[in-house]
Amino acid sequence: MRKQAIHPDPEYFSRYIDQVPDVPLMEALEQSLRDLQTLDKDKLAERGDYAYAPGKWTVKDVLQHITDTERVFSYRALVFARNDKNATPGFDQDLYAGEAFTAHRSFEDVLQELVAVRQSTIAFFRSLPDEALLRTGTSWKYQMCVLAMGFTMVGHQIHHLRILHERYL
Repeated sequence: MRKQAIHPDPEYFSRYIDQVPDVPLMEALEQSLRDLQTLDKDKLAERGDYAYAPGKWTVKDVLQHITDTERVFSYRALVFARNDKNATPGFDQDLYAGEAFTAHRSFEDVLQELVAVRQSTIAFFRSLPDEALLRTGTSWKYQMCVLAMGFTMVGHQIHHLRILHERYL
């Protein structure tokens, strides 16, 4: 399914969805995995503990943030895809980043975790029929469908990889 099938409008999260090309969700997810696998690992590893300004995240923190966010959104997507009517909570990205312990990990380890999570996300979304992709629920404080969550995860990665290239490399 493509982005035009997203309903209702996920408001805040449209800023990520809009960054994804108009392709089927599975194609977008698979391209996002290839994008991770073709990162300039040597350059990024050299800068792994670098933050471009005081109080900003390091390269490893940014990658871990993408991973943590994907885990949260995958859980939300699972809840709604399984037709569970419970609202899913928000999360404090700065709290998560501060407790991620990336300084004790190698760049390669952080990246491998992200790749593994994305592979899991792809397997999950591949298992869903269109009916499940269109199911909705309350994600944090916004009504969203499962399809919107998938595109949000891809767009969120695009957003942060762009920041890595512009501000860290």
